[in-house]
Amino acid sequence: MKNAVAILLCALIGLASAAEYKLRTAEDLQKVRKECAEANKVTDVLVAKYKIFEYPDDEVTRNYIKCIFNKFDLFDDTKGFKVDNLVAQLGQGREDKTLLKADVEKCADKNEQKSPASAWAYRGFKCFLSKNMPLVQAAIQRRTKRSQTLRAAPRGASRQAIARQQFE
Repeated sequence: MKNAVAILLCALIGLASAAEYKLRTAEDLQKVRKECAEANKVTDVLVAKYKIFEYPDDEVTRNYIKCIFNKFDLFDDTKGFKVDNLVAQLGQGREDKTLLKADVEKCADKNEQKSPASAWAYRGFKCFLSKNMPLVQAAIQRRTKRSQTLRAAPRGASRQAIARQQFE
């Protein structure tokens, strides 16, 4: 009986932490990219590569990716990938996230190789990109367009009215 209660409590804590995940915006991504680029001394050459989704397997890039995943609460250096948070972030606007979750779980290995956290995060990131590149690109473009539209809106215009205009 005590084991059942302990398992139930762990499950509830897990659900509560997953429910508390805050979806990040394009502005959040830009801010975190800048912070992580500065913290990891990312060169302009590498930034140009990242903008076209080229991520070389080098120490600077691995640390940059890990930094972003950490700041977005998608990865923990000791526990690894936060699958539910990744599914929530990547699956925005999807009703059925079952296939996405399966893809994320395939990429979210348990680091059986005992790699450093940066290599672990990078490995998962490259796998996510290979399986979900169109999804990742579309999500970034959607958030960027929406952010630009909201910033360009006349004062007093409601977000709902602006969103309606985007789809007309």
